[in-house]
Amino acid sequence: MLTQKQKILFYLPSLVLLLWLYFFLANIIKSTLSYDPFKEDLLNKVNFSYRIEFNNNEAISKLSRKFDISNEDETVPLLIKNVFIAAEDKRYLKHHGIDILGLIRASLINLKNGSIVEGGSTITQQVSRLIFLSNELSFFRKIKEILISLIMEMRFSKNQILKIYLNKIYLGSGANGINEAAKIYFGKFIHELTLSEVALLAGLTPAPSIYSPYKNYELAIQNRNKVLNSLYKNGFINKSELYESTKETIKLNQKSGKINLEDDKTLINFILEKAIKKIKLNYDLKLDDYIVIQSSLFRNWQKEAQKIASNIKPKDIEVALISIESNSGLIRAFVSGKNPLINEFNRVTNAIRPLGSTFKIIPYIGILSIGKNINDLYYDEPTCWDEYCPRNFSQKYRGKISLIDSFKYSSNIVPIKISTELGLRNIISLANLFGLGYKQKFNEVLPLAIGAYGDSLLNISNAYSAINNDGKIIKPEIIKKIKLNNKKIIWLNKPIEKRIMSKKVIKNINKLLEKSIKEGNGIAAAINSERVFGKTGTSDNYRDLWFIGSIRNITTGIWIGFDDNRKTILSSGDAAGFWKIYKTRSLLNK
Repeated sequence: MLTQKQKILFYLPSLVLLLWLYFFLANIIKSTLSYDPFKEDLLNKVNFSYRIEFNNNEAISKLSRKFDISNEDETVPLLIKNVFIAAEDKRYLKHHGIDILGLIRASLINLKNGSIVEGGSTITQQVSRLIFLSNELSFFRKIKEILISLIMEMRFSKNQILKIYLNKIYLGSGANGINEAAKIYFGKFIHELTLSEVALLAGLTPAPSIYSPYKNYELAIQNRNKVLNSLYKNGFINKSELYESTKETIKLNQKSGKINLEDDKTLINFILEKAIKKIKLNYDLKLDDYIVIQSSLFRNWQKEAQKIASNIKPKDIEVALISIESNSGLIRAFVSGKNPLINEFNRVTNAIRPLGSTFKIIPYIGILSIGKNINDLYYDEPTCWDEYCPRNFSQKYRGKISLIDSFKYSSNIVPIKISTELGLRNIISLANLFGLGYKQKFNEVLPLAIGAYGDSLLNISNAYSAINNDGKIIKPEIIKKIKLNNKKIIWLNKPIEKRIMSKKVIKNINKLLEKSIKEGNGIAAAINSERVFGKTGTSDNYRDLWFIGSIRNITTGIWIGFDDNRKTILSSGDAAGFWKIYKTRSLLNK
């Protein structure tokens, strides 16, 4: 007879094992049941297929939407369904998450070849890994994968599981899902893919980095042909279709190693965010709808600006650029950084940096608006306001000086005197009229007059664009029109302008801006035989380098600096020089 203590010791391991098994299974069941693909659909901002175009209708980017998991009426296109089932899980429609026959067949083939040439995981098992697990090779991970797959098959239909799989499967080159793969490899919507192209994508699934057509085109074609042969053997295609598909030459989106605009996610997302707001206000999209978004961007300007920006030294310094057509508000070029493929921060709209001397235009507009003349005199001399004793950037003081010359030399003393004369509250109100002071609220302190407060490149550039538009401000816009299924126009840009300056003041302000280029700090932006109106700007220790300039009907803003706010070894003259290179080239080529 076993004593009580012996009984406890005898049964304890079994009890511990049962408890461990209970918690193991409970954790798997709980996590699997908590997965909500329908919530993922709701969180997906872009729930429509789209084509984004340049101003001339040439495509920038096109992308099919993800499959809608919650909509059982939507099925995977038969071509895509057959190809991926033939390539990855031939008995997908017959098993319940685990294919015992498939496992046995794969094991025998692998034993015969002496290596793993065929996997035994079903599509459901792959979905389980994609959502819940890693690619770690272990017994427990495989057990988890099997259990999760069985629960997934009970929770979701075959159609839903296949859609989750095709939405999530990684196909290399940054493509998560077949919709992104169709865009990246072929520049197509998924319904535009040929049998041969779909087969190539299915052939990537075992090892996208190895079978990528960008890395090894011949190997990718070999895998494509294996998939096509599997389709033929399993009765999905006939001999004629097999022959034509294997002979088809695959035409890939060319990857040159340079920045491709279709890969500029910052630009694409900026356009999409604007488009989504307009679409929601104007149209209720249906299942098969796709949207054509015609942007205002000039293709050649955009490419030239990005090319020039990517070459600015030193290596880790950043740059942003925007060109606005002043009389329409349309954005003609938009560069968020040197390499938007690596760093997706939008420096045009989201970088709030001290405006430096570019802000000084506001006090001068204010003083000229109350009747002062550009030749009226002020004293440019060391001055203190209580404990605030600003200095001119050049350390030079010119004594009695006209408003036009004080602007030309970018005096700090004169705009502060102007601001005290007008009142800082009035300076802020005037800045607000120009769209400034909303990103970072302006306070009534004297350093505001010389640009100590920050705003975005977009906003300060548009303020100068209003000056270039005869004193009328227009909200900048990057979209010209949005069409439904490339036919019905559901949104059309109709710019609304508002006069915020008199023509007399505009005439005098333009004299200030033109002289700043001809004789002042902006001389690096001067272009022969062209009238250029602009202003440089620099923050403390050269951390922010600005140039905003207008030529003809275009206003272009440049910002250069480090994201971590380090001091630079450049000057605002470098920003002006960058502006000149860009504008000289863009004037030659629209």
